[in-house]
Amino acid sequence: MAQTRKSPQRSLVLSLLKNNYSHPTADEIYELARAKDPKISRGTVYRNLNLLAELGEIRKLPMPSGPDHFDCNLESHYHFLCRRCSRVFDTPLAYNEALNQTPDAMPGFQTEWHRLLLVGLCPSCAKAEKDEK
Repeated sequence: MAQTRKSPQRSLVLSLLKNNYSHPTADEIYELARAKDPKISRGTVYRNLNLLAELGEIRKLPMPSGPDHFDCNLESHYHFLCRRCSRVFDTPLAYNEALNQTPDAMPGFQTEWHRLLLVGLCPSCAKAEKDEK
């Protein structure tokens, strides 16, 4: 397992994510971190984000296209990705624990968790596309 010694940089990255529900990308977190610590490097931010995700302190949200996003909400929940602005939103859909059960038709497989990503347009982008037509 990776090193778990606390560092000021890791504490900074984690503090920027705590209570930040906009699901920022690593580059967005890097820009926020640079505003607080001009000497922090992009690599340090990326390494700490990956380590925090590995340690289970944050969630890394791989996207079908574009960069990964990060989430401080560790509760099981689903996300919506706007295909136009690339923002990620929490959905109000209830997490379905039943989907963590491996179907009988898949002997030998063991489901550990699942995720659901809805893709479409957020209200702002839907309005913008309508106005462009």
